[in-house]
Amino acid sequence: MELNILITTILLCTASLAAAAFCFYKQRKNFALIEFAFKQVDDLETSLAASKEELEAVVQRATDQSCRVAWLETRIRQPNLAKKDILDEELLNEKSNVSAKSNITERRHRVLSLANIGQNAETIAETLGMLPGEVELIINLSRANFMKFA
Repeated sequence: MELNILITTILLCTASLAAAAFCFYKQRKNFALIEFAFKQVDDLETSLAASKEELEAVVQRATDQSCRVAWLETRIRQPNLAKKDILDEELLNEKSNVSAKSNITERRHRVLSLANIGQNAETIAETLGMLPGEVELIINLSRANFMKFA
């Protein structure tokens, strides 16, 4: 009987030792996986930071390009009156009224286009050579008009 107890005790100790060794092996493996996961997270954070910097640079270049395009549009669309059109004073008055109306519409369109891409009123005013208050007025009137019809 004592021999049976001794054999059973030895078998239980051996099984416990094997289970402990297996758990230790699994724990080491889990620690390795956790370390790998932390390394991957660090790599992703580094990559994300680099991507954010690149995105900011691209946004800045796009803003600069849109300012240049708006500036070029103002240069291209300036009304040029031909000398032969200035013969009659009535014709001159009609042309100046028409060009002023289209010029206001074009400026409004440029202001709203730049505002839609996220530029503030001061930047738009500098780009288009307008007063900041005028730009804010155009934007606010457009918003009020939009809300009225929405």
